[in-house]
Amino acid sequence: MRINRIAAFVLFVISLIVISFKGGPAAYGFFFFTLMVPFVSLVYTLIVFIRFKIYQEIDTKVIVAGNSTPFYFTLQNEDLFTHSGVKIGYFSDFSSISGLELDAEYELSPHTGIRKETLLVCRYRGEYEVGIKSVTVTDYLRLFSIKFKNRETLKVTVMPRLEILKGSVSPDMIIKPSGNPPLQKKIPDIPVRDYTAGDDIRMINWKSTARFGKPLVRTMTGEETPSVKIVMDSCRYDEDAGGHLPLENKILETVLAVSYLLSGEGISVSVIGYNDRIVRFDLADQDGFEEFYRAISAFSFRKDNTVKKLLAACGTDNGFLAQGGVIYVFHEWDEGMSVFADEMNGVQDSQTLMLISDEPGGSLSVLPGYMNCSVIGYEDRLTEVLG
Repeated sequence: MRINRIAAFVLFVISLIVISFKGGPAAYGFFFFTLMVPFVSLVYTLIVFIRFKIYQEIDTKVIVAGNSTPFYFTLQNEDLFTHSGVKIGYFSDFSSISGLELDAEYELSPHTGIRKETLLVCRYRGEYEVGIKSVTVTDYLRLFSIKFKNRETLKVTVMPRLEILKGSVSPDMIIKPSGNPPLQKKIPDIPVRDYTAGDDIRMINWKSTARFGKPLVRTMTGEETPSVKIVMDSCRYDEDAGGHLPLENKILETVLAVSYLLSGEGISVSVIGYNDRIVRFDLADQDGFEEFYRAISAFSFRKDNTVKKLLAACGTDNGFLAQGGVIYVFHEWDEGMSVFADEMNGVQDSQTLMLISDEPGGSLSVLPGYMNCSVIGYEDRLTEVLG
């Protein structure tokens, strides 16, 4: 484009020289031609800019991170002249579009359109714009180019992905089982567990047995049900979307994946967050996971929800102080957190840290030796890191 502009300017200068020294109809005709061509090109570009139509649609505006969703858009020319040099720009920070030449330039004949069907993939949980971000229009002679923001963008709500931890991953790798002896069995309760030799056959839950294809018996009031508390970092560390979306997405993905794994093994889970006060999400078994998933997905991170406030609230919360295992899903770990862990070391059966960070830095240098730790990067797959 720069060369074309230089060539147009050189021709204009030559036309000025010609009319200055020679004159005549041909010289003046050449002068007005070199003067009008850039003007006509600019007017053409402005008309296309104003008249050009773009339509886009998506199958659903609530999607899951990492899953592909059908995405369609149409470039439309409703004028009597051709629209040339139309180039599309896409939102690419948090989403991607497959099956398209991202640098393609389109030419539309009068009263025609181009429809594209492709797939959209969103990377992180949150609410943000996707699809077509901008349109660039260039004239025939490539003298002028106008880039404008798409006037009707698409905003989607993205839910966190659930990764199913399996294979070599077991609950014991994440949290140590409780060594407390079971209390005396008394009355039947609703939750069920696998049948073991010596169980009273009258306690078999036949409905659950038929559903899962294996003998299941009712648990008893007083019979210990293993439990784990997952303490979730609730702080927003960066106001810019590019800074907080990847971190918050991976925190929620980790909480969901670990909760699903533990609940499937008969371990009750209580996720503890902070939003001016303790916020708790309980999961007794996988039957209640759908409601649990929606509640966790809707959690709002805030700048004021610091880990210091979260741990201070946990230290006075009876639900947290009850026996069981603790998993901390944090972005940072410092000496103050180690002091808190030391205080809890005699109260909790075990404590584990899952550090969500691309740059752990000195966090691990102050980690107590009795705590297991897994470092998880923003783009890591949990099935690989925890495997």
